[in-house]
Amino acid sequence: MTKEVAIEIAQCAFQARLAACLNVSECWDVMRCEFAGRGVPHVSYGGIFAPHHRSDISKEAVYLTHFNSDFIGHYGAEDHLRHDVVVQWAFRFSSPVSWRSPRLLSTLSDRQVRVLRDGSEFGVRNGLSVPVRFGRELSPGGVFLGATGLSDGEWEDILREQQELLVALSLTFHEAMSRFPLFTDHINPQDKVVRLTQRERECLTWAARGCQVGEVAERLGVADRTAEHHLASARSKLRARTTAQAVARALAMGLLYDGLDGFRPVDSMWESAIPGAN
Repeated sequence: MTKEVAIEIAQCAFQARLAACLNVSECWDVMRCEFAGRGVPHVSYGGIFAPHHRSDISKEAVYLTHFNSDFIGHYGAEDHLRHDVVVQWAFRFSSPVSWRSPRLLSTLSDRQVRVLRDGSEFGVRNGLSVPVRFGRELSPGGVFLGATGLSDGEWEDILREQQELLVALSLTFHEAMSRFPLFTDHINPQDKVVRLTQRERECLTWAARGCQVGEVAERLGVADRTAEHHLASARSKLRARTTAQAVARALAMGLLYDGLDGFRPVDSMWESAIPGAN
């Protein structure tokens, strides 16, 4: 079995377990178990909305972690979020970044060095930042794999054997988390909320099943032009150029229905934040 095939098999199995999760907490637990089994002691995940409109950057951020409470409390009290290069690297780059990169470490300011030094005192010395994006290029985030308690040699061994897989699993986890309205309470003032009407959701649901406009209209007992009006409205709200793109975005945000009979809604909110949506 080639390395690529092994990664694909592991990724598909992980994806299946995540797909069975009903909420963010269940996804988080599945992820923690997966990464712990592969030797990664700590994982953090989150992002910061941009551009920032509030003086308190923490109100623009969503952050999930299982570091101990002492470290989290110290991190917040020292306002390290503004100066944490581990986070900044995930925001700046599109490829994974080692926390011990000599080239990057040589460019740090005294304040940034202080953040890393404080982390080392809590055993957070090494790790990997995996960049992710939350719906738009200006909303950066990351999956942060922390080698807490491991020596540099032990962590290098893990990365040498598994880095490609760990990155693939990180991206799979991020994709699974995007099904849930994680950022509902963290919407920027310039962001607007997508509210699809019942008819718009129904039209998109039938479109997702492969129906053309005429078939959508027949299913719903309306005129063709009425069905197209609802689809056009949904495309506008979702900032989609095509119905297929609108369907993909609505599915990713949990805005559509599950099942053909009775249009039973899925267990997710029917609202989701998209910057600049109409």
